[in-house]
Amino acid sequence: MLFKRFSFVALLLGLMLLSSLPAGTSQSRLKRTIGGREFERGKWPWLALLKATRIPMKDNRNRTFSFTCGGVLVSRQWILGAAHCFKNDSRFDLRETHKWKAWLGTVDFSDLSDCREMGNGVDTIVVYPGYNSSSGIDDIALIKLWHPVRVDANVRPIILPSPTFKNFPFQGQMCTTMGWGCTKHRGSASSRAMEIQIPIKSNSLCRKTYRIRMDRRLCAGYLDRKKNISTCKGDSGSPLVCKSESGYTLAGILRSGKTSYSRSYPSIFQRVQDYLPWIKSVIA
Repeated sequence: MLFKRFSFVALLLGLMLLSSLPAGTSQSRLKRTIGGREFERGKWPWLALLKATRIPMKDNRNRTFSFTCGGVLVSRQWILGAAHCFKNDSRFDLRETHKWKAWLGTVDFSDLSDCREMGNGVDTIVVYPGYNSSSGIDDIALIKLWHPVRVDANVRPIILPSPTFKNFPFQGQMCTTMGWGCTKHRGSASSRAMEIQIPIKSNSLCRKTYRIRMDRRLCAGYLDRKKNISTCKGDSGSPLVCKSESGYTLAGILRSGKTSYSRSYPSIFQRVQDYLPWIKSVIA
């Protein structure tokens, strides 16, 4: 029961947007991070937006939806994201690669004029073999683009963590996550990406808060009535980046979190360092 409840929270967190579509479709809007701030294009050049369009519902009511998740460029042709963004359940199937496209090099989804890598198609979706959709364990996936991106100041892969630095990121370290999630609990929409700084916490905090397993996971954020800083619905798959000797380095991929009108809650990230052998074997 606890795992199923947490999976439902993760589902709500997944950046699932109902966009403007023809008659018989539903609508929603991009949302962003609670307590976040805007940032300039090129600051986080590895940030990606993944969007699937015209996904038919399985209820045969002639309804279609659009779904969007965050991601992070880890090589010229591969994006790392959350596995639950590509689920297949009783309502819809998000595994069809031709439905997905990726946007890189922009922070404002309402203005794609500066987005050179606009609509790069998805060739392959590789979900981690151990992913469990019920418990959310190993919620990580790799997405191969149709063609390699051209690297410049606004689009480039992030640095992956060193497999030998076992204490990365360390407890108490301030890190940054960014994405197009909501700005407040059940809040208004925005098309601009936002960033927040959050501390790495002991995994026991998230284990107690959500009563879940924390295998190969990171706990980051605040459990505080005085703060209103957290990830939100719409940020799934977004990166958690922390400083290392090599510069800003990928630490985690957002799995889920919780929002409230009056307090902050920590978020759950898949710990990228634990998946390095798999990542390198897939993108090689």
